[in-house]
Amino acid sequence: MKSLQFTVVNEDYPGEKFKRLFEKNWPAYKAWYLDEGEAARPSYLECIQAFKKHMPELYPVYQDILKLINGDDLQARFLSLYCPPPFFSACSQLTLNTPTPTLIRNYDFPPILCEGIISCGQWLGNNVVAMADCVWGALDGMNEAGLSVSIAYGGRLAKGEGFGITIVIRYVLEICTNVEEAIRVLKRIPIHLDYNIALIDADGNQATVYVAPDRDVMVTQEQASTNHQDPIVPEKPLFLPDTGIRLDALNHLALTVSTTALDPSISFLYPPLYRSHLINKSGTLYTAAYYPKAGQIRYLWPQAQISIDLASLSSTQDQDLTIYYDS
Repeated sequence: MKSLQFTVVNEDYPGEKFKRLFEKNWPAYKAWYLDEGEAARPSYLECIQAFKKHMPELYPVYQDILKLINGDDLQARFLSLYCPPPFFSACSQLTLNTPTPTLIRNYDFPPILCEGIISCGQWLGNNVVAMADCVWGALDGMNEAGLSVSIAYGGRLAKGEGFGITIVIRYVLEICTNVEEAIRVLKRIPIHLDYNIALIDADGNQATVYVAPDRDVMVTQEQASTNHQDPIVPEKPLFLPDTGIRLDALNHLALTVSTTALDPSISFLYPPLYRSHLINKSGTLYTAAYYPKAGQIRYLWPQAQISIDLASLSSTQDQDLTIYYDS
């Protein structure tokens, strides 16, 4: 049986806890980063210049992290997440602009490749809770203004020059307060693969933004997204065959949520939104439910949950939870 430990780590600014996490994960990330050979990755100077140009507010944190870990050239290049190797996942996400604005998402990935770190902090003075990736990036999260964001791979297999999406999501959570500001960021920062990005804020403004390295950013009011960007054509192969099935389930859920008393997040714990590890390389690892107006977050599994309140983040305790998956 496969298992994964999820850990809540509360640290105002990257310090000893961050350093220990980096040291623990660096060997695996080093192997991934060099998988295509070191020459395939951009130089230190290219990484630094790109980071300073596109994410200047986060650059001092980047410098402090490098000092904290006594980072070398390769680690600095990795942590910039500029033009990293490709990484693909399956995910389902839904925004509900109801009286209780909500973003719910399933993150689907092999357990061995997920850090399982729920990062809590205020790196630039604002409370941010995020599911970490590449140590300081974010797969999804919410900040104290209520802006909530998550990502799903777009499925087009297009590659280009740009940043890994998780550092861009971290940047959005650190500097933006609403959907409009987040969209402006997503339009100006190059991203190396195609992604579907779900956004909602405390006022209920929501959007699904389609980004890709080879075409213009597309902003829509769609509430649901899975792992495709273009309309599904029966004869055309898909990155994941079940992406249309999951999208239909999400759209149905969006239509019925106002007519039922059931918690919509429960649907994410069952097929077709929940992807079993028995039959999928990327099974569902967790469900995240963000409530931006209330400032509340829930991470859900069929057998457990973790709840976090942004208003009392300073008193949130570090905790561990081991989740077992079918295999």
